Amino acid sequence: MRKTLILSLSLAVLLTGGCNIFSGGPDGGAGKQEPLKLIGVTLATAEDPATPTKNFPAESATVVVWKLSFSGDPGAGHRVEAKWFWHDGTLKWTEERKIAVGAPKPVTVVGGKGYDEPGGWEPGVYTIKFFLDGAPVGEEIFRVTGEAAQAQPILFAGVDFHHAGDITEPVKVFAKDDTDTIIWFAKFSLAEGSAGDHTVTATWLDPEGKSLWTEERAITIPEGALVKQVAGGKGYEEPGQWAIGTYTLLIAVDGEPMGQATFQVGDVPPGDEVELAGATGLGLMRIAYYNRGDYVNQMTEFNNSETEMIVWEVSMLIQPATPEGGHKLVAKWYLPDGSEKWVQEEEFDVTDEDASKRVIGGKGYTSVGNWALGEWNVKFYLDGEFLGQKAFTVK
Repeated sequence: MRKTLILSLSLAVLLTGGCNIFSGGPDGGAGKQEPLKLIGVTLATAEDPATPTKNFPAESATVVVWKLSFSGDPGAGHRVEAKWFWHDGTLKWTEERKIAVGAPKPVTVVGGKGYDEPGGWEPGVYTIKFFLDGAPVGEEIFRVTGEAAQAQPILFAGVDFHHAGDITEPVKVFAKDDTDTIIWFAKFSLAEGSAGDHTVTATWLDPEGKSLWTEERAITIPEGALVKQVAGGKGYEEPGQWAIGTYTLLIAVDGEPMGQATFQVGDVPPGDEVELAGATGLGLMRIAYYNRGDYVNQMTEFNNSETEMIVWEVSMLIQPATPEGGHKLVAKWYLPDGSEKWVQEEEFDVTDEDASKRVIGGKGYTSVGNWALGEWNVKFYLDGEFLGQKAFTVK
């Protein structure tokens, strides 16, 4: 059972350390006052806030705390937001902190989220994005390490998409008549063993799932690095050439698939609110399978002699007109001979804070060796409508 979520955190000890920072920030005051600028982000455990880290063991992690350090004058006061994201873009939590008028310099802000006991965190990569008075000022990536995560020196931490020439804020939906080149930034969480030369491959899939472009980036990771960001981009010389629909970017490192992300192109006039014309509801981002207990390594083949339960994860992008409230996802499992084996129903809520949604379920047996060999298929239905399907193989 999921542990009780700690909704607020008061820290007496301030942290120190480094960060991944966007340039600039909102003006913090009038006249000759120096505006606030983020100069440091530090993460640590609540138990040891004086020791910065970006790797948190799943078996002992409770609360992850953060501290922001700003240069400049607090001026008339400011609002700081921290938004916590899973690597597929799911918004987990949002925090808000105030910088008081006349706050002492240097200005520091602290916060944190987590659970009151170990075992609440799912292993994987998380991103915290920080905003000052609504404008993005920085972000930090960290990993929660189960056994599988510890074994992977490089973990995918997500992709942001931007208009060429404007990388201030990520874009989810691009206007067809106002878009030529689209830029991507892929982020990775690093651990011991990641140092050295690597090749990052980005494969673009069009709305029909066909390969559109492939890019390769040679990178070098120095010893001791904890985060790496890689950029690329593709497009057309003139706006209006993108087909309307959902595009997928597949990311691989040294030939091994690491993750994927999606964006959309909508048919809307330049300058208007960017929405995907005619699209409502929840759109499928991905379907993934895992061995129970290992939620870092996606699987498409399972060894019958080592497999009890298979867990599925459905990630959905929330469209602008998605109705808030309750929804139902149905998973129908089909044996290799095509006959229906199991039916699952998972209910979930959508709020106005959600950018995407992850729903998790699974089926299996109490011991290994009971799966029928061959290709299984799971079909997913959202609120009674077909959403998507994906096969896996048991050997």
